[in-house]
Amino acid sequence: MSSPRIDDFLFDEENEEEITSHGLSIIRVLQILENVSITMPNRKQRRGQYLIVGRDNGGTCISAPIEPTFKKGLWRPITAWPSKKSEEAILKKRERI
Repeated sequence: MSSPRIDDFLFDEENEEEITSHGLSIIRVLQILENVSITMPNRKQRRGQYLIVGRDNGGTCISAPIEPTFKKGLWRPITAWPSKKSEEAILKKRERI
């Protein structure tokens, strides 16, 4: 399965509330798209077709499960959190390439 094209994120009240409950902001999640990131299939039985892992402009590693929207290239983060060590390790591997 190839990685999808992700041009932008779509936010609404529901996902904004989920994201802020993990101590993050919409701006920081958007910054993932400005920096090196990796998109991989999400784990089975989880909401969100893919998981994107990337860094905000301050260097914090952030993970977000995402689902497609009505528009190609526009994806909706279901939530986002500071990445687990295992998720950050996958990104670090990509950053070395």
